[in-house]
Amino acid sequence: MAIPIAPLPEGAQVRVVQGPFPQDPEFLGKHGTVVAASEYQTQSVGVVLDGESAPRFFARSELEVEEAPKLPPEREVAKQRSALP
Repeated sequence: MAIPIAPLPEGAQVRVVQGPFPQDPEFLGKHGTVVAASEYQTQSVGVVLDGESAPRFFARSELEVEEAPKLPPEREVAKQRSALP
């Protein structure tokens, strides 16, 4: 059994790209910010596109990450340590 994780962290800057699903061509190439990402709904990500106020939902494959939010310093330090046996 796999443990689901959120497809993208909230606050990530993304760009809409062509995915496997048909979509409105006016959204291609637009930039936005991830505002809704949940481990319970891994098939869609809520994004507020620049210049809009309402979130739109996209599949993870339709989004390209341009800038991910930085992890807190304690998480960065923890990533540097080796795993326990």
